[in-house]
Amino acid sequence: MTTDRLRAVVVGGSIGGLAAAVLLRDLGWQVDVYERSTEALRHRGAGIVVLPTTERYFVERGHGRRVSLRLTYWTYVDQTGRVLSATPDGYRFGSWTTIYRSYLEAFDSDRYHLRSEMVDLILDDRRPGIVLRDGRRLHADLVVCADGVASTARGILLPDTHPVYAGYVAWRGTFPEERLSRKARELFRDAMVYQVLDHSHILVYAIHGSEPGSRLMNFVWYRNYPTGGPFEDLMTGVDGELRPSTLPPGLVRPEHLAEMRAAAEALAPPLREVVIGSNDVFIQAIFDLESPRMVFGRTILMGDAAFVARPHVAAGTAKACADAWALHETLRDAASLSDALAEWEPRQLALGRSVVERSRRMGTRSQFEGSMFPGDPEWKFGLFGPEVPG
Repeated sequence: MTTDRLRAVVVGGSIGGLAAAVLLRDLGWQVDVYERSTEALRHRGAGIVVLPTTERYFVERGHGRRVSLRLTYWTYVDQTGRVLSATPDGYRFGSWTTIYRSYLEAFDSDRYHLRSEMVDLILDDRRPGIVLRDGRRLHADLVVCADGVASTARGILLPDTHPVYAGYVAWRGTFPEERLSRKARELFRDAMVYQVLDHSHILVYAIHGSEPGSRLMNFVWYRNYPTGGPFEDLMTGVDGELRPSTLPPGLVRPEHLAEMRAAAEALAPPLREVVIGSNDVFIQAIFDLESPRMVFGRTILMGDAAFVARPHVAAGTAKACADAWALHETLRDAASLSDALAEWEPRQLALGRSVVERSRRMGTRSQFEGSMFPGDPEWKFGLFGPEVPG
């Protein structure tokens, strides 16, 4: 289809929204991104597994540029730190902030609008649009809603569809590699390291640090907290405010930090070093979300606004980027915008449902059944099933 002079409005300026923006821009669309934050985003997730779809744009259009680092081994250890298995899988890992800023640099800075919160949608089949908090009404040919887990757009389009708490959280943080003991540095040098615990598990892997050549060790420790008191108490910060999605660094109450660090005595010594030494600890609640629709005329939901999968398949960011690439390819090849969206929706719905189901099954095995085990061949990352970046 001819895309010149068509206009798209993207709601949400995180990785998914920016991926959609650069790919639509590359098709010839005029694209503007509206982000409610007052400054460029800083993700508290620290590190992510980087699947091929996540960095496809930079590999294909950035002359092979990588925004991640490769670790050869998927390693399991026991409580003493003894290696139980080490499989040469070769997954790639990166900093969320590095990937976000790389997409931001690839986009047009004058079309990335901070302090621009969308408060309503204009649902018009021919000329949809958004309403910003300052009263501006912006129309376009296509509205792409990539505004995350707490999506305002989804609340308007699908008011009965909400994220569902999975019964556990991820404690997260980072620790500088150079401050590790020699034994810990050797273990983490070229491996992502897992330890399976009683109805719990933890993984540690390296990501790029803020200085060239430096690395941070990123930990993710999944622990169960039921609703009805324990979860709500955990997610209430030192300021007394309940944040049911993410409790940022500096807001975790001292008694909960002390309890977590005491529980870290059950960890292998190298993993315990990372957890105990981290000063930027925060808590991410784990949710499931499945949307029954993604297309509403010429307004669409994508990324975490449409589907939220537990992190175990490492496909959250990759799914958002996959939505963007699929949109790019269907718009490029279809005869019309309507045809493209009609082709795009069922494929992305099927992918979203598959990713959510796989991640839910893995979380259930680990956190509630206790059937995860070291070297488990089914415990692998991947958007479409187990996949390893080249």
